Amino acid sequence: MSKPNKKKTRQYAVEFLKFGFIPDEHDERKPFCLLCNQTMSNESMKAGRLEAHLKVRHPNNSNLDLEYFKSLKEKFKNRTKLTSLFHAKQAPHTRALEASYEISLLIAKHGKNHTIGEQLIKPAISIFLKTVLQKDDGDIRTMPLSNNTVSNRIDEMGQDVESQLIEKLKLRKFSLQMDESTIRDSEALLLTYVRYIDHEEFQEEMLFCESFETTTTANDIYIKIKHYLDANKIPKENLLACAADGAPAMMGKNTGCLKMMKDENPNMLTVHCVIHRENLVAKKLSPVLNKILQSVIKCVNSIKRNSKSERLFKQFCINQSAEHVRLLLHTEVRWLSSGNCLKRFMELFDQINDFLSDKCEMKLLSTTDGKAFVSYLTDIFEKLGNLNKQLQGANMTLIDAKAKIFGFITALELWKKKFSKRNFSELYWLSKCEITNDAGIVIIDHLNILIKDFNDRFCDLKAMNFPSWLTQPLLINVSDATIQYQEELSELQHDESVKTLFKLKGTKMWLYDEVERKYPKISTSARELLIPFPSSYLVECGFSAVDNLLEAKRNRLEITKRGDLRLKLTKLSPQIKNLCCMHQAQGSH
Repeated sequence: MSKPNKKKTRQYAVEFLKFGFIPDEHDERKPFCLLCNQTMSNESMKAGRLEAHLKVRHPNNSNLDLEYFKSLKEKFKNRTKLTSLFHAKQAPHTRALEASYEISLLIAKHGKNHTIGEQLIKPAISIFLKTVLQKDDGDIRTMPLSNNTVSNRIDEMGQDVESQLIEKLKLRKFSLQMDESTIRDSEALLLTYVRYIDHEEFQEEMLFCESFETTTTANDIYIKIKHYLDANKIPKENLLACAADGAPAMMGKNTGCLKMMKDENPNMLTVHCVIHRENLVAKKLSPVLNKILQSVIKCVNSIKRNSKSERLFKQFCINQSAEHVRLLLHTEVRWLSSGNCLKRFMELFDQINDFLSDKCEMKLLSTTDGKAFVSYLTDIFEKLGNLNKQLQGANMTLIDAKAKIFGFITALELWKKKFSKRNFSELYWLSKCEITNDAGIVIIDHLNILIKDFNDRFCDLKAMNFPSWLTQPLLINVSDATIQYQEELSELQHDESVKTLFKLKGTKMWLYDEVERKYPKISTSARELLIPFPSSYLVECGFSAVDNLLEAKRNRLEITKRGDLRLKLTKLSPQIKNLCCMHQAQGSH
């Protein structure tokens, strides 16, 4: 049976313009008459039919030349449409709407009051336009930036960012860090952070911040986390590890929150914050050294106890041309407080000694051993403070933390050997002092205490045997690796692109899509070892942001219900254009 002939589609030719026809703007296969605005069928796309239409329907125009129809075509293209009028009228309002979102995001990022948009930003832009550019500020006046508008914009963007994050966590493995703290009005908050891999990098985001109604037990914390994951349909199996400080409600061996989470998810790794543990080690002092530290604190407090004594000390330092004129207070809860306080004390030691010459604590500190002990404490707390700083920051892994901690333990053992030979050159302030034999014994004993306490508190980290292929995939003997990884590892060691990537990125190489695609087994295992948090550092930063947001003028901000905190901390970008589409653009009112 023969197939029916396929219908021919005629194409427009430029010579058809001399008959007054152009292609229809909605369907170029059909001719459109410029004189009567009629669209004809594709079958009429013939010179004969188009000429007939011109002569029959428009006889008065049949003798006009091509130039006339060209000008008619240009007029038709440049005609003003009703829709273009509408869009032209709407365009400034639409741009103003988008700008209001962008400025609201900026306000949230800097933790400013929502009233700053109307009170400062709009007037400032208007002044700039009028004074510098000499332009009208009409468009600025249409931009909605009232207190309520900014608040609503921030909440919308916060919800948008949270939705983006939740969708990512549904599809990716992630780790969690959390902490509970009490803020103003005795309100207890639970703050959580997550880490996952996206765009070949670690992404670290605040997951949620919620308040407790009454108690803050391990069960209360567990319920909050479980409810959030369940409500947002985030698979618990995606949670690889959870880090928290050593509070019983968090790390309790039998009833802690992490124990409950591990019971439900046995493969989850629990991590005791390495910074918290390091800080606990730093507090370990012998009775002699503790007495010295307390004497330093009393001397500092005696000067800073009131404004008059502090002003007198300041003038005293100025008169002696001292490098500094103020002492720093010691605060127990601040990680680096001891080192900073002691360092400033040593820098102003002579001035303090003269100013407090009649104080018994200063008399103790000015003895040969007393000054040696203060010098030693200043040096050792500075070293511990440097270690603390190295454990802070984003993208820190358990491998990094282990290297820092046990590298420091090795340094302590090295110092102990040198000190036993009366070589104190490693410690700046101590090397300037006269060290008696008794003082040397006290110092070496304290180093022994530190070494033992570090090893005891970090025994779990020491027991973590990270595979050699994780950090040295190009050098390891393939036969030493687990059988399931040997084939991929042997291919990887001969992959030139991966070799180059490892030289540039180190262990972060395992985050790259190319490596995951080529070597899925070993890459998945590597990622699961790299994703866990070693500390709760980001949560502590989050609580600092909470304190900054809840300043005196904003103490009624509902931090757990509004989008301010999330937008201040997030690295994700809200989808502002999508949010604008949900609103009708209108002027400020």
